[in-house]
Amino acid sequence: FSQVDVVLTTYGTLMRVPALLDTRWSIAVLDEAQAIKNPGAQQTRAVKQLQSRVRFALTGTPVENSLGDLWSLFDFICPGLLGNAKSFGSFVKRLEQGEHAAYGPLRKLVQPYILRRLKSDKRIIGDLPDKTELKAYCALSRLQVSLYQAAVQALQQQLAVLDGIA
Repeated sequence: FSQVDVVLTTYGTLMRVPALLDTRWSIAVLDEAQAIKNPGAQQTRAVKQLQSRVRFALTGTPVENSLGDLWSLFDFICPGLLGNAKSFGSFVKRLEQGEHAAYGPLRKLVQPYILRRLKSDKRIIGDLPDKTELKAYCALSRLQVSLYQAAVQALQQQLAVLDGIA
């Protein structure tokens, strides 16, 4: 890889080609970086072995399920900034215990590292056309209506006997 300027690969290939992990890169850029949100996944562990001077993570969903997703991204782009997973979890619990779950300290910590664009901001992304929605209605056949009604009734009966989170 010393003779090339750019290498594009997939997360899966990264795990199968050890030379990618053994190479010292100038820059590592992850696209669709939500793929490393699970810190225990083999794919995530492989990505975090990349050796690079600079790291970027591009994602439209930095937090999908929990703030642990954000921790995993930052563990790649800036290891140690948010501590280890356990200390970050404790930090988040303390933030959540406040009267209004004040995440200001976390926001202030990560804000300098996040560049965010909004699709609604035309100054940033003027080349996208406006969103177009077209609603198309179609009638159900009598058979489809009866099957749908039967499914709704069955679900209502099941819900009536369930307790709590079940």
